[in-house]
Amino acid sequence: MPQQRVYHEYVNEKLIPYWYVLTFKSFEINWDKPIHYFDVIKPFEYFERDQFDESIITFSLYKTDFLLNADFPNKLGINLKSIKKRLTVEGIDPQIVHQFIVPIPDVDEVLNLIPNKRKINFNVEIL
Repeated sequence: MPQQRVYHEYVNEKLIPYWYVLTFKSFEINWDKPIHYFDVIKPFEYFERDQFDESIITFSLYKTDFLLNADFPNKLGINLKSIKKRLTVEGIDPQIVHQFIVPIPDVDEVLNLIPNKRKINFNVEIL
């Protein structure tokens, strides 16, 4: 599961999110699959923008890269097929990318996709 952080700035004494960042361990993403689902952890840790680690190879995501699936109610999916295609066009090997960043203006819309409450499904067998 990726480390999930929201980087922010204070503007007029208000906390404004600038980036939603997913940091993965090496080989945590199986690029042979079309979609990678991960558990959403909320509330997020908030960090100031100057705490962002620029040494990690990072690639930008768009709101259209995120997928919701009713079969996985507590998970968010990222469209690896689309992302891999963009990486290939840029000449970047997907295996070296360990961090995804969602910049402004998409950050608000992506954060709104994330449920505020976790759902638990129970299967009950009636005899």
